[in-house]
Amino acid sequence: MFHSSLAVILLLTLAEITEVAAGGKSTENCLLQKTKAVSGENYEKKTSANGLMRVRKAVFENRCERPVYLYGYQNQLGNGTIVKIDAHATEEFTEERGFLPWREQRITLSYGEFFGGELRPTNLDAAVIELNADYESWVVPKSHMSFLGQLGFSSLNLELALWKDRINGSLAVETPANPACFSRAKTAFNISECNFTDGSAKVLERTWGELCMPVCPETNEASEAPCETSCFVEPGVPLKYPEYISHRSLAWKQGQWMPSPATVDQFLREGGQQWSATFECWDFQTGPEGFPICDGFDPKSLPDELGVWQVVSCPDGEEIIVPPLPNWELGRWDETSCENLSDTCMKDLKWAMQVGIFQEPRWYPGLTYKSSADEFQALLHEILGSCPPPCNDEPHFQAVDGAIDRVCRGVTSSDNSNSYFTVRVANSTEQCKQLCRDYPGCKGIEFARISGRCEIWLREGGIGASNAAENFECWRYVDPGAGSSAPNVTTTLMPHQLMYFEGLNGVAQDRVCRGANIYDNKRSYFELYWTSTLEGCKSECVEVPGCKGVEYAASIGRCEVWIRPEGIQAVKVS
Repeated sequence: MFHSSLAVILLLTLAEITEVAAGGKSTENCLLQKTKAVSGENYEKKTSANGLMRVRKAVFENRCERPVYLYGYQNQLGNGTIVKIDAHATEEFTEERGFLPWREQRITLSYGEFFGGELRPTNLDAAVIELNADYESWVVPKSHMSFLGQLGFSSLNLELALWKDRINGSLAVETPANPACFSRAKTAFNISECNFTDGSAKVLERTWGELCMPVCPETNEASEAPCETSCFVEPGVPLKYPEYISHRSLAWKQGQWMPSPATVDQFLREGGQQWSATFECWDFQTGPEGFPICDGFDPKSLPDELGVWQVVSCPDGEEIIVPPLPNWELGRWDETSCENLSDTCMKDLKWAMQVGIFQEPRWYPGLTYKSSADEFQALLHEILGSCPPPCNDEPHFQAVDGAIDRVCRGVTSSDNSNSYFTVRVANSTEQCKQLCRDYPGCKGIEFARISGRCEIWLREGGIGASNAAENFECWRYVDPGAGSSAPNVTTTLMPHQLMYFEGLNGVAQDRVCRGANIYDNKRSYFELYWTSTLEGCKSECVEVPGCKGVEYAASIGRCEVWIRPEGIQAVKVS
């Protein structure tokens, strides 16, 4: 099995360490357009507007319990052929190997072996990744992928990732406004769930297994023929089959899997979204020129050279993991505690909750698509001034001077003392906020987004000012009922949350630990553990007497707990 070598090093210090401060628009739609197959000079001319990208390596990993077959070209001579990838096996392809793992505008994998590889299977026999041009060599046009999926679904799920350097390294394109278009996406279909109450699909027996096919409401038949009502019959009520396909087609966005929104009206998706990681129904209802697939993506931003093109079959193995759905329901934005808000405030609130939080999440620090209308209103009041403060008496957080890239201070921007706060470690702004909610007398938080340092402010006068510092956030906690006798509920902290980890010289990513110099590495310097997460590795460190820090390789779960008496004094770039 292929593994990447990704290491993170962290030094361990006491919780009350002195803070080290760092330093300190709507997008246009991109609609699906396919280009015709061309070659030679015409090919370069056709794609010169966006440029070309060389793929160094393609890695296909099969996590299924049975073999899958990859349909491509042998020796790039136009002779179709297939490669069998056994269960739990990995195949790597380069230009030198002589097998091109894509053809006819698709990457095609199937549980079945068809036509001796001379022809690729139909959509009814395979799972596919659609490309928006013919990729005829290892030099491909810079362009977005079209979609993941198949006409009808089976339990043969796929994951696609375009890595700029190496697997689990940097994605080729990763921007807050870009959940699709897409450097990483996957499907999470389960054939056993093809029993929709509205009869919008039926299971068909194929030569290689079962297939869940959509049923056209007009004909009540499951077929490949175009269907003008394949997304919905009644506006606002998507058919169960395309809704399932959308919500189980996931794009990687800001470190998490985001389900695609379903089409709910003519050229309209849930929550005003304009993207999808799949082709869930016919173009008649999804979009005027095909379906919207990406939001504000410039193909020129792709690198000139792609390190790894990764495709994984059955990415979650036998267990299909589905993230929670965003709350796309219309009307949620008006569930505020205030009455008679101005039209301007209501308009800003609606756009922020239905569109902005998905397209530009960085504009809403500390909020997610799960945040309440009052939380959005409080932020709009602080940043834009277009809304009044929320009218409820519930405790809430206020952004201090916009919150983002700010560190908390006392009376003035230079008023800072270790006595003002206690330090914990959190994985996110929301987790840091929760630690504050559960801590008696908390006045607010300062959160370091890179290291996870969470300052719980206890200063009697609260947070009165802030200062600029990149990658920090400052939030004031307002509790109208703080004078009541109601006790706070304290949080039971994990051991590693009582400590503070930091990278040597502020850098942890892509570094391996060393002793006195970059060549000083002995097996006696550390104890070896295997954990599934970095947080688990930190916890192992806390439990080991004399731990000085950790080195963690995320791709394989290797956790070195360093116990060298002099600690980690050097690092080496991995």
